[in-house]
Amino acid sequence: MPEQYQETAQYEQNGQTDVQITSLQKNQPDYREAIEILASKIRGELILPGNPAYEAGRKVWNGSFDSYPAAIARCVDAEDVRTIVNVARAYAMTLSVRSGGHSAAGHGTNTGGLVIDLSQMKAITIDLVRQTARLEPGLTWGEVAKELQPLGLAITAGDVASVGVGGLLLGGGIGWMVRAYGLTIDRLQAVEVVTADGQLVRASADAHPELFWGLRGGGGNFGIATAFEVNLHPGGAILGGAVFYEATEAERILREYTRLAAAAPDELSTEVLFMLAPPAPFIPPDKQGTPVVGIMVCYTGDISEGERVVAPLRQLATPIADLIAPMPYSAMFALTAVGEIPGFQHHSRSQFFETFSDEMIHTLVEASHSVVSPETLVTLRVLGGAMSRVRADATAFAHRDKQGMVLVSHFAPLSADATSLDARTQRVFRALLPYANGAYVGFLADEGERIREVYPPDTYARLVALKNQYDPTNLFHRNQNIKPTATLALLAEPVGS
Repeated sequence: MPEQYQETAQYEQNGQTDVQITSLQKNQPDYREAIEILASKIRGELILPGNPAYEAGRKVWNGSFDSYPAAIARCVDAEDVRTIVNVARAYAMTLSVRSGGHSAAGHGTNTGGLVIDLSQMKAITIDLVRQTARLEPGLTWGEVAKELQPLGLAITAGDVASVGVGGLLLGGGIGWMVRAYGLTIDRLQAVEVVTADGQLVRASADAHPELFWGLRGGGGNFGIATAFEVNLHPGGAILGGAVFYEATEAERILREYTRLAAAAPDELSTEVLFMLAPPAPFIPPDKQGTPVVGIMVCYTGDISEGERVVAPLRQLATPIADLIAPMPYSAMFALTAVGEIPGFQHHSRSQFFETFSDEMIHTLVEASHSVVSPETLVTLRVLGGAMSRVRADATAFAHRDKQGMVLVSHFAPLSADATSLDARTQRVFRALLPYANGAYVGFLADEGERIREVYPPDTYARLVALKNQYDPTNLFHRNQNIKPTATLALLAEPVGS
C-alpha cells in the first residue's frame, strides 16, 4: 500500500468503533469529516484502506488502472446513492461510479476520492403480463439472462456475462440480437436516476423527456442510474455458436462474410473474431496457436429457418471447428468467457464504418496479421437491421447508419509489456483510420477528444445543454465526459461580478 495511506485514525460507524480511516495523499484534501458522515448515514458497506475487503474492492476489470480511493461505498438502495452524491458534492470529492467495473478507461475507480459501487443493487422484477422488467444497475447481463431464460424471454445486451447493466444501458448496448431488436437502450421505458443535486427522478418519454433522451447513449454524465425499466423480447432457444476457419484465406472469407451478414434477415446478428486459435478441445492440436477467423452467430427465430440462413457462413472454407447449434440464449456468454478475466491489462480502440470496401478489408487483414499474438483479439461486427431503423436523433446514440464496427484489443497479465501491447493496438487502429467514421462510447478507452467522434455536432450540443442543466459543476466527470459550458462560464467570471 502506498505510503500516503499508512496514517490512520479511529471513528464510530453505525455504533461500532475501531474502524480505520485514512488520510489522503499529501497535498490532497482531507476528507475525514465527509467519510464520518457517510459512515453514519449509509445503509450499505463503507470500505476503507485497512479493511480486509479493500484490496479486492479497489480493483477493476482493466488492471491497467491501479488506483487507491479514499473510500468505496457499496450502496444497497437509491437513498444510499443520494446520500453519497450530496456528501461528495458538498466536499468536492472526486466521484467514480461502478456497476460491473468493465470501463476500458478505468472510470470506475480513482485515487484519493470516492467510489460508488452499485454491485450490491441486484433486484430484478419481471412482469410477465406486460413483458417488462425493472433492473437494478448492479446486475450483470449474465445474471439477467439466467433469470429471463426459463421464461422464454431476453433483452439484447452485451457480449460478456460479467458486464454490468448500468454501464451498458447508459452507453447504447450493441449486443447479440442487435439486428433483431436494436440497441439495448431501444428497449428502455424509464430510468430512475439520482442527479447531481441529490434528487431522485424518473425519466421517461413523458417525464423529463430530454433527460431520458440523453440517458440513452450519453453515458454517466447526467446522474447515477439506480433502476431501469425495460421491454423484454423473446429469447428462448436460438441458433448460436461459432465456426472457425484458418486465416490463410482471411481476406476472401471476410469479403464474403460482410456481404452475407449485411444481406441476412434481421434475425441474424454476427461478429467475426481474428485471433490465434486457443488451446481448446474443439480446435485440432495442429491448429492451436495458428491465426484463425471465427464467425460468431446468433439467430433468433425459427431454428430450421436459421439453419438455412446460417448455412452459407458455415461453408466459406473448410472449417477447423464448427460449434453452431441450437442453444439457450444465455449459452452465448460461454463463448466470450475470456473477456471476464479480471485484472488483465487491456489496450483497446474501436471505430465505426459506413461500408466494407475491399480496400478496408484488405487493410484490416494485413494490419491484423502484422500484430497477431496470443494477446490479440480483433473483432468485426456487421450492424444494420432494427438498430438502423430508429431515427438518428431519437436517442443520444446517433450512429444508427453505421454498417459495421471494429474493436482492436490486446489484453494480457500485468507482467506483460504494456508499451508493446498498446503499440500493436494502435497499429491496427491507425491503419483503419482512412475508412472509419465515428466511435462507440461503450468501447472508448481514455482517448480525450475522441468523444467528439461519438456524438455528431448537433447531438453533442444538445448533450452539453443537458449537462449545463443537470450537472453544471461536472460532479460526474469520471466518464466519457461531456464538459458543461456553465462551469467554464463561472470560472471565467471576473471576481466580484
